[in-house]
Amino acid sequence: YKPRFIMRSKDNNSLRIIDLWTFKSTKSNKRYIIEVEGFENEFFGIKFYWKGVEKSKDRYSILTNDYEPRTIIRSCIEVMLEYYRKNSLVSFGFVAAKDLEKDIRGKKVDVHNGSRRFRFYQRMMVNLFGPETFYQAADTTNIIYLMINMKQLSSGNISIKYIENKLNQTYQGDYTINE
Repeated sequence: YKPRFIMRSKDNNSLRIIDLWTFKSTKSNKRYIIEVEGFENEFFGIKFYWKGVEKSKDRYSILTNDYEPRTIIRSCIEVMLEYYRKNSLVSFGFVAAKDLEKDIRGKKVDVHNGSRRFRFYQRMMVNLFGPETFYQAADTTNIIYLMINMKQLSSGNISIKYIENKLNQTYQGDYTINE
């Protein structure tokens, strides 16, 4: 499931970059897209979706029922590690997309507002990354999970409050990071 880089785009208005990566699942034979959205201070948001729904506004929420979340998250982690190898000061964030009421086949699903995904992301990240590398924090109301680089945090280059303010400013929300 080795992801490969496909392209970079830049938003000149916000100075954000978006890198696109892709990988193909050997289990379902589906191609997935991983979006890495870059912000200032080496902070990257990770998003993913199945290529078959890339034009849908709900692409991050659609469940494929292929039962391969570990494979998908592991591929996202491979991309994260690629950024970390190039720059040991990077930090990462995820938003657990809310579940839709129906899956890709139109079958009704149990809606959990992203909490299942959030708990899964949290378990994987806590098990794979130690506290000496990343400080892990969350906004459980808005289902956001952050992995803040300890070097950046301890040097004062970034702070939890700074990230919280940037989230509120960028997404015009009411985000509160639980420390």
